[in-house]
Amino acid sequence: MPKRSRQPVSVLFHSDSGDPDMLYLSRFDAFDPYLAFSIGKKRFGVAPDMEFGRMVKESAFDEILLLSEIRKGAARRFKVPKGKAPSIPQLIRHLAKLHGIRTFRVSSRFPAGLAFELKDAGLKIEVAGDEGVFPERVIKTAEEVEALRKGNQASAAGFRAVSKALAESKVRRGRLVHQGRTLTAERLRELIAQASMEKGAIALHTITAPGDQAVDCHNAGHGPIRPGELIVVDIFPRRPADGYWGDMTRTFLKGEASDEQKRLVRTVKKAHALSLEMIKPGASGGKVHRAVEDFFAKEGYETTKDSNDLKGFFHALGHGIGLQVHESPVLHAKADWRFKKGMVVTTEPGLYYRGLGGVRIEDMVHLVPGGNELISRAPYKWQIA
Repeated sequence: MPKRSRQPVSVLFHSDSGDPDMLYLSRFDAFDPYLAFSIGKKRFGVAPDMEFGRMVKESAFDEILLLSEIRKGAARRFKVPKGKAPSIPQLIRHLAKLHGIRTFRVSSRFPAGLAFELKDAGLKIEVAGDEGVFPERVIKTAEEVEALRKGNQASAAGFRAVSKALAESKVRRGRLVHQGRTLTAERLRELIAQASMEKGAIALHTITAPGDQAVDCHNAGHGPIRPGELIVVDIFPRRPADGYWGDMTRTFLKGEASDEQKRLVRTVKKAHALSLEMIKPGASGGKVHRAVEDFFAKEGYETTKDSNDLKGFFHALGHGIGLQVHESPVLHAKADWRFKKGMVVTTEPGLYYRGLGGVRIEDMVHLVPGGNELISRAPYKWQIA
């Protein structure tokens, strides 16, 4: 008896472009949820009438179906009473019948209620595992690398704005005064947002954390910036034009640094350089992270990961980036994956101690044959006179 040919994988979405996998499939910026699916490598979008023209011109769909026509077909199939619209599950079941689809694969972000309704109606729903519905997203195309490079140009513009503000600031009664008012973490974020916007990206949740605030790594920072205080500035803007991100971190200090602060920055910079030397196709992600951990320990910097007393180097060395600011793979101590040509990852070693503050340096690299190339560029000058 001849073997039945395996049905091509069909991925199903009902979301807007805020879902990175939907955006990857469609390359279409949509404000409202809509249906899309694939059959093998062919991509289908179901366009509301008002979006049809824009979807034809802007999206990556191979075939665009008009929602009003799909509604008519579903209404006939399910004998929907006149004056009522078929439900989303009925639309999907109709599409499945039209295209001979018995199984849909969905991401973990797929609406749970909708998935249960489809299963109850007899469709098979498979939830993608850790690799996601598009595991190929981990390898970036040349166009994606260029989009990430542009995101980092927006980050670099933000750092220039920070350096300029610190250089222009004057010390008054233990605080910095810039353009007639106290320079604060909040004001630095405003300047970064403006600079990023001019480069075509939107910087939200930017970190400008002075002193001990930086020890809580995702503390955005608040209040006055003081002279002689380390400031961790982490800028990760998103480009509305294509959905890709920049992600870079630099550390600053206005005034004269102490010997202890200088050594802390110098040590993190050496760890950053060590990671760049080790990140290459075939290398182990976990091994690179552990090498940085070992380097910090040899330099005498203790790490504790107890949530009540975090200090030292207690976070992952880096992460993948693309249509999400944090995506696969993650560089942590137990990572068992290996770097592949075409991946894009960050490397961001850091050290954090209460009473001293924090230092983090982050860049983005693209894996190329034999090594990597930086796709983020900004000066590492941290002491601002």
